[in-house]
Amino acid sequence: MSEKKLRRKRHISDVLDRKESNLALCAEISWGTKVSEDEDLRFTFANRDSWPNFQELLRHLSKASKESDEQLDTETERAVEAYEKVVDSLLHSFKARMNSPVEEAFLEEIFVSSHLKGCVFVGHIATDLDSIAGAIGAAKLFGGIPAKSEANLNGEILYVLKEVAELEEPMLFDDIPGGGIPSNDPDNVWKNVCLVDHNEEKQMVKSLREHPDRKSRVVGLIDHHALSSSFSSDKPLFIDVRPWGSMSSIVAHMFLRNNKNPGKSIARLLMCAILSDTLNLQSVTTTDADRFAVAFLARIGEIENPDEVARLMFRAKTAWICDLGPYAMVRGDQKDFFVNGWRFGIAVLEVTTMSPVLQLADRLILELRTLKIEKGGGKIANELDFAFLFVVDVVKQCSVLLVCGGREFALASKAFKGCPHKIAKDGMPAPGSTIQASQTLIDVGPLVSRKAQFVPAFSETLNAGFQCHKLPVSSPKYVDDKDDDAL
Repeated sequence: MSEKKLRRKRHISDVLDRKESNLALCAEISWGTKVSEDEDLRFTFANRDSWPNFQELLRHLSKASKESDEQLDTETERAVEAYEKVVDSLLHSFKARMNSPVEEAFLEEIFVSSHLKGCVFVGHIATDLDSIAGAIGAAKLFGGIPAKSEANLNGEILYVLKEVAELEEPMLFDDIPGGGIPSNDPDNVWKNVCLVDHNEEKQMVKSLREHPDRKSRVVGLIDHHALSSSFSSDKPLFIDVRPWGSMSSIVAHMFLRNNKNPGKSIARLLMCAILSDTLNLQSVTTTDADRFAVAFLARIGEIENPDEVARLMFRAKTAWICDLGPYAMVRGDQKDFFVNGWRFGIAVLEVTTMSPVLQLADRLILELRTLKIEKGGGKIANELDFAFLFVVDVVKQCSVLLVCGGREFALASKAFKGCPHKIAKDGMPAPGSTIQASQTLIDVGPLVSRKAQFVPAFSETLNAGFQCHKLPVSSPKYVDDKDDDAL
């Protein structure tokens, strides 16, 4: 064996020794007992006084994971390992409670679940895996009807439904009697709706958004996003909104609280959705609730290696994205925001390798410029001031930003101050008269989250009195660009 390989072997051995020591200490902290193969380390859920010890365990494991060699295991592998004994103990009691529910589950069933029974559960447009999984999972839990907001689902969703969960696609909301079309039941022409994974009016399926009785039909909301100023209701409704990394983590917790088994297929679907929304538990939005949910659902779903499942579904999504073409790539996972008089849109492509996407950079930039005008629907005041596309490498956990114009570069260079810029594709021309070709790509490094990083960076800059060579399109003094006229 070479000296280099021998040193590597010794290094791995040392890291594993430290890891075993950390886990042993964690066990002593959590269960108050010495680690031994012959001892039962079952966590004492019934003793509330022991719960703070579990919080200490989480803090210690978080510290231990940061000190570990990144090549030895992933965040998902660490989560499964960290929660192994807690999940073992929980499953032991959970299986018993499924047959003999406790009082809390009775109260949930009588006073909470009944409110959502028979609802149509539907996610947002620009459909992602979390919105589909949340709709299917919540519909099973509460006895409702799962729906998708759009006919065509992305490659990641299709892969997980077919290859992992072995489930059928939910019906299109607009095809469900009582959902998007009236039913034949004179006493229930329009069904109640529970929104999942969104609450902004513009993200709702169009037939619901424009329904005259929408505010009375929406009786529930399960989400992990901030409440939008556009969200309101005509009467009190069921709301479960938590600051977790995935809406599917909330649904998994609801199954536990209700003493109901999601079953292998639903558990697999929810687990995949959490891994998708948290980028394999590596996103800054990931919480301990998400880590625990993945470990728990993997056991229910009989998944031995969640990390490998995540790799395969991300790979499926990458292949699907690259086959879409620039028009759909820019408009797929795209959201608009309004801050301090400025309108900006952010599209995100999550891939396992950036090169196939960046080969289309010139065409993607042209589509971004077109999208800005398209959003106005013929009215300049409704157009976007800025349109951005972030390409996120979910394996390396880094991102680049495609910049389509002078306004975009002016904002992005301030929002991501100090980040290097370069030409997005060798040989491409400048996309406009106020931007150079060498300014069309900005490397934003380890930033990967639209919700937690991209939007706050832009919003902070715009709220700080941002100015550039153009006024906001909503300003009465705004003058259209010649470049835009050409488009």
